[in-house]
Parts: sequence; structure tokens; C-alpha cells
Amino acid sequence: MQRHVIAPSRFFSQVPNDLIRHPRLSANAVRLLLWQLSLPAGADEPLSRTAQRAGIGKVAFQQAKRQLRAEHYLFEWRRQGERGRWITVQLIANTPLTAEEARAALAPPTGSPPAPGAPTDRPAAPQPREDPGDNTSHPTAAAATSGAVPAAAPREAEAEAEALLLSLGRAAPFLAMAPRKARRWAPFAVRWLGLGMTADEVRSTLISGLESARSPLGALRWRLEHALPRPSEPVGAAPAPSPRVTRMRECAGTHVQPRLFLPDEDERLCADCRSGPAETPRAGGGLAAFRAARAADTARGMRAARA
Repeated sequence: MQRHVIAPSRFFSQVPNDLIRHPRLSANAVRLLLWQLSLPAGADEPLSRTAQRAGIGKVAFQQAKRQLRAEHYLFEWRRQGERGRWITVQLIANTPLTAEEARAALAPPTGSPPAPGAPTDRPAAPQPREDPGDNTSHPTAAAATSGAVPAAAPREAEAEAEALLLSLGRAAPFLAMAPRKARRWAPFAVRWLGLGMTADEVRSTLISGLESARSPLGALRWRLEHALPRPSEPVGAAPAPSPRVTRMRECAGTHVQPRLFLPDEDERLCADCRSGPAETPRAGGGLAAFRAARAADTARGMRAARA
């Protein structure tokens, strides 16, 4: 077999020979993978679209996908987007990867926000020279409940709030969010951290009850903006009065249903029973007791109407 090969000078892709000569990948699987690897950097074309462009039918496409997944050239994950919609994330590799290596390759680069307390570079825009006065990063309770975003917050506080939001996804996968979203929502989380709660307390409060929400991230955004807890009561505040119902007592007279009344001293009968003829306390039950109680209530109503 003679070969005549001219090395291309442009518009070519480097492909491992192990992939071209793979014994368990069909021609459609190899073509699908090579087509994806030849796309320019930054292209976001799903495999189904590539199969259409390559002329691969639906049945052959599904078989090719199974082969690529089995040989660890293709990885897929189901994730929930910003508005609660589920999307499929696909990763193609030119060499077999483990599941851990695939997740590491898919993870976005970190390091944009510095850790709390770490030195930061000077921002491009100059800082205002005037005194901000009352424009602080922690608004009053009235402003906090209205949903207003603080005009300016220290970079350390925003970095801490951003790290808190990103940690929600590790504690509750349904609240996983992109770093860009966490950076955009950080001013709301700053107000929560300004209440004096610990990070664990804020995290548990934000997560509670969102696992059954139709859009957990949307519910989280609303909770961050509108459900800020009120400041705790000061120490030594007067105890709240006991509810009125706790001082009520059940009437010992004969009634169709149990009746509660508020005694003045130590009465055992309600005002209706005390104003009418003496009645014996309830005893027994059955149809006869029910009829007697109904007749007594009717008689009391008639007397009250005549009066």
C-alpha cells in the first residue's frame, strides 16, 4: 500500500491515532467525535446538531453516543439553569477520562474573587473622596425589608457573601449557581451577614424549605431580597402577653358542641347557662342528650329574642 500525504498548513486538527484506530468505536462514533473536536474554540454545538450536519440518523446517533460514553470520550450531566429549567451539559474529550477528571475539566476557573482578608489589587475606578455619611453597607431594618441594594459594600464583605452563596450548592445541589450569579447576588447576602448571624446559621436559613420549590434559585433570590429576618428583640424586653384563649374554660353546661368562655373568677358555666334556668352539667351522651341540648339552646334563643 503506497501513500501520498501532504501536511496541511491551515485548517486542520490533531487527532490521536488511538482514536482513529479504536477497535470498539463505530465509524459514526469516530466521525461524531472528530467533528466535535474540529470545531473552533468556544463553539457550543450539541451532539444532536453535529449528527444532523454529519448525516447520521437518530438510531445510529444514539448508538454512537452509547459507545462514546462507554469508552469515556463523552460525559453528560443534568443541571438546573438560572430559571429552574433543566439542561444537559456535555463534555467531549480526545482521550479517555475518568469521572473525576471530567468534572475537573468542566469546572470553571476559580480565583477571580480573593478570599476574605487576602490583599487585593487597586480597582480601576478611583474611590470617591467625599464622606459617604449615612450611606453605609448595612441599611436599617426598614430599608432592608424593602429590598434596596446597598450602594456600596466593602470588598471583603462582598467576597465573604459570594463565598457563602457558592457554598449553598455544596450543601444543597439544587442551589448550585455560577460564580457570576453569586457575584451579582452578593450585595443581598451582605445584609444577611450584617445581622450578626454566623455563616452556618445564614446557610441553614436560606436552604430551609427550598428543596420542594419549583424554581429553587428563583425562590432563593426572593428570600435574599425580601425575607431578611428582623433584628432580634433587645435583652430584657417585656414578655409578650399570654394569648386570651389560654385563659378560657369549657362550659360544664349542656351544649350541642363544647363551648369555651372567659370566666371572671371561678365560674363553671357560661353566661347563657347562668342567665337561664339551672341546668345540670353534661353527663352521658347519645341521641337523647343531643336532643335535650338542642332544645335547651332553642329555648335560650327564644328567651333572648323576647327580651
